Amino acid sequence: MEKMTYEKAVARLEEIVDKLENGSLSLEEMMKLYEEGTSLAAKCSKSLDAAQLKITELSAGRANVND
Repeated sequence: MEKMTYEKAVARLEEIVDKLENGSLSLEEMMKLYEEGTSLAAKCSKSLDAAQLKITELSAGRANVND
């Protein structure tokens, strides 16, 4: 999968959900979209985890500076 920002990944996930909810796709198309969606969801989760860790580290560093 190409390099994709978190925002673009979320937007693509929203597109996939809309298409899957529409229900007018073949089983094969739905499976492909589901696979792409799960991959994007994992990427988004990983990005959020990394951002949370970074914020925690920065907050801890800032607390040490103020001591």
